[in-house]
Amino acid sequence: MKKITYLFSFIVLALALACESYTEDLNTDPNQFSSAPPELIIGQAQLGWAQLATSNSARYAGIFMNHFTGEDRQYIAVNQYSTTAGDYDDTWDDSYVDGIAAAQLTKQLAEESGATLLVGIAQICEAAIFGEMTALFGDIPFTEANDVENFPEPAYDAQSTVLAGVQTLLDNAISNIGSTTGTPYTGNRMSSSASWIEIAWSLKARYYLIAKDYPNALTSARNGIDTPEKSLVTLHTTSTNTENLYYQFMVDERDGYLGATDSHLVNLLSGVTARLIATPGDAERFDFYFTPYSDGTGHAPNVSSTGVFAETASMNIISYEEVKLIEAEAANRTGDAGDVAAFNEIRGYLATQYGGSFPDTASASGSADLLMEILEEKYITLIGELQPYHDVRRTANMLNVPPKTGATIPQRFIYPQVEIDANSNVPSPLPGLFDPTPIN
Repeated sequence: MKKITYLFSFIVLALALACESYTEDLNTDPNQFSSAPPELIIGQAQLGWAQLATSNSARYAGIFMNHFTGEDRQYIAVNQYSTTAGDYDDTWDDSYVDGIAAAQLTKQLAEESGATLLVGIAQICEAAIFGEMTALFGDIPFTEANDVENFPEPAYDAQSTVLAGVQTLLDNAISNIGSTTGTPYTGNRMSSSASWIEIAWSLKARYYLIAKDYPNALTSARNGIDTPEKSLVTLHTTSTNTENLYYQFMVDERDGYLGATDSHLVNLLSGVTARLIATPGDAERFDFYFTPYSDGTGHAPNVSSTGVFAETASMNIISYEEVKLIEAEAANRTGDAGDVAAFNEIRGYLATQYGGSFPDTASASGSADLLMEILEEKYITLIGELQPYHDVRRTANMLNVPPKTGATIPQRFIYPQVEIDANSNVPSPLPGLFDPTPIN
C-alpha cells in the first residue's frame, strides 16, 4: 500500500531506542547517518498518525459502520464482515513502528536537548495513536511497548489502563507546551491555526468520550478547538504518493474496490432513509460526498476535484465539528444546558459550508431526542473518519445503523497475525470480530 512520501531521511527507530551494543562502531560507515534532529523525526510520527486515521483502518471502519460498501475483490469479503488476522498487520505496523516509536524517539531526543515544546508535541502524537489503537483493538501493549531489549514480548495493558495513560500523556503534553501558541513542526504534513494546547484538550475530549467519562469530556471540549480554522488536518499535493489517501486507494491502487452503493450514509443523505431532522442542505452534502456510477447502478465516494476525497483534499485528524459535537453530547448526558447551543452551532456552520438549509433542533435540552440528533449528525459529518465507528460501538448502536450482514456491526479490529506469531502475551483466547472491547 502506498503511503505519504517521507520527506526526510529516517533510520531504523528500534535501534535508536535500544541501549549501546558491544559491537557499537565496529562496522560504522561514516557516510550513513544513524540519527536525525527531533524536529525532523516528529514528521514521521505525524505521518504514522495520519496513516492510522485516514488509510486502511478508516476504510474498514467505514464499511463496518455502513458509510461505504466493499464492491470488488478483497473488499467484498470486508463488506461481508469476513476478515483475517493478516488484514490488520499494516495497521499494527503503521502505528507502533511508523508512529509511536517515532514519537517516543522524538520525545527522548527533545528531552535531551531541552526542547520542551517538541516533547509536548511528541506526547500528543503518541497519545493519539495509542488512543486510536486501544479504541480499535481493546487491550494493547502500552507500558512495555517498543522497549525491545527489556520487553521483547510486551505485555498487554487493559483498555481502561491505556485510556488513562493516554490522558496522562496529554496532561504532560499540556504542561510541556505551556502558553506557547502556534503549531510548529507540522511542516507539510499537517495544518491548523490552533495552538497545540487546544489540540491536546480536543484529544482529551475525544478519549474521555470513548471512555464514557462525559463530565471530563465536556470540560475538555470547552478548552479545545472552537473554530473551523483550528481543525487539525492533513496536507496533500498532486505529487506521487502525497495525494489524499482515499484518492490514492480508489484511483491509483484499487479502482472499484471501495464504493458506497446502498450504504446507510447514502440512504440518509439521499432521503431514502428519513433523517431525525429534515435537512434540505443534505442534497448539496450528498453531491460533495458521493458520485453516481455512469450506468446508474450505485454510488462511489467522491474523488473528483470538487469531492470530499479529492486528490489534494485534506482529511481531519481532529476537527472543530467533532469537538463541538462532543461538547453537545457530553452536555446532553450531564444535564448541561449548553447542548442545544453547541448542536445548533454545528448546524449553522454546515449551512454556510454547503450553502443549503440545516435547520436548528426543536428538541429540548437534555432530551433523548436531542441526543439521537447529535449522534446522527456526527455519524454523517465525520465521513471517512474513525470516530463514528467508535460512537456506534460505544452507544450499542443507538442509531440503529443496519449491519451489512447478520444482526451486529463488528465490535473491534482483531489482533494481527504478526502479533499472534511474535508475542506470546497476545490475549488468549483471541477475541473475535463481534466481541465487544472491554469498555463497551
